[in-house]
Amino acid sequence: MHDGSTGARGRAGRPRRMLTALAIRLAGASLCLLAIPATSGALDLPAPTAAAPDQARLEAIVRKLASPEMEGRRGAGAERTAAYLVDQFKDLKLEPLFDGRFTQPIPGKTPGAIQGTNLGAMIRGSDPRLRDEWVIVSAHYDHLGVRRGVLYPGADDNASGVAMMLEVARGFATGATPPRRSVAFVSFDLEEIGLFGSRYFVAHPPMPLDRVSLFITADMIGRAMMGVCKDQVFVLGTEHAPGLRAWLDESARGRPVRVGLLGSDVLVLNRSDYGPFRTRQVPYLFFSTGENPCYHSPEDRAETIDYPKLTAISAVIGGVAASASGAEETPRWSPTPDNPFDEARTVRDVLRTLLDHEQALKLNGAATFLMRKALGDAEGILGRGAMTPAERSDLIQVTRLILAMIQ
Repeated sequence: MHDGSTGARGRAGRPRRMLTALAIRLAGASLCLLAIPATSGALDLPAPTAAAPDQARLEAIVRKLASPEMEGRRGAGAERTAAYLVDQFKDLKLEPLFDGRFTQPIPGKTPGAIQGTNLGAMIRGSDPRLRDEWVIVSAHYDHLGVRRGVLYPGADDNASGVAMMLEVARGFATGATPPRRSVAFVSFDLEEIGLFGSRYFVAHPPMPLDRVSLFITADMIGRAMMGVCKDQVFVLGTEHAPGLRAWLDESARGRPVRVGLLGSDVLVLNRSDYGPFRTRQVPYLFFSTGENPCYHSPEDRAETIDYPKLTAISAVIGGVAASASGAEETPRWSPTPDNPFDEARTVRDVLRTLLDHEQALKLNGAATFLMRKALGDAEGILGRGAMTPAERSDLIQVTRLILAMIQ
């Protein structure tokens, strides 16, 4: 996951800006959401067309991508990773996405130089009316490389997301019913240094962006934020296409993972590859389990991934992609955000969780006082069943302040 800077950073780089750090912690802590609300005017829910993901394959992919062979997926390691992913696309008998090629070179600053490579494959839609519309499932494959002789494996960031993308692609490729819309599977390069890969893709798309019905990306979906939200994944983007909430609800039902909705403005900056698509007003969903103690460190190893959780999240994403690829209609972009009311429940549950871990977090008196006050405000909002824009803004700001005090 990009840390909001203009270059790759983390424990090995310069400190983050304060405001970005607060937003990151808020997004991670906000994972503790109980459920997705049903929405009025929800779209029809077609039967999924994708086969279920396999945990053993997901683990094998993560271990391959996070191995010393891939050298942290930067430089020569990134080239080996790209070759491996292209072979996976070919094994699944997917079509190339970029004018007969699986690769989209990203030019460097000097003439003729190539600084990175996006990867993409596709399955053409079966419905003559809808095959020119697109669903994109994506995850960036680059990471931090080897620094001062130390490998940064990037198992969660973002081998977990790439494994999901490949398993969803396999599900579509082997499913009994082909998708009505065309489905693209894309792995971006250079996310860690400023979303360069996705920015280049959006500037040079292989399909008209106004024909993309839904863009899905996942970044870090294999662990638990703060070691607390063990079974949660949070999702940004439904505020611009509220009809997506019904698909998320349906896809998550009965799975051992809870999906929490947040408005994208919870993050001060665009933290991953949804950003360029958001700027172009393409409906999107961003999945993440948030930061953890291994973030951007040599400890982000394959053996620390929660593979049952990764499998469940992959199934949720595959189900949403199947719904989007087969529905008669898909949600349109709404320029006026419709932020989910359950953000108030998110804040309430986060504050309860933090207070439950008061000793472990070593909360001081001022932080505890603010937390209890904000908890009361959130409970009042939930009790009334309505939240004004001013109340939402105040609640978010107070939560950021609390999290700044306890970091």
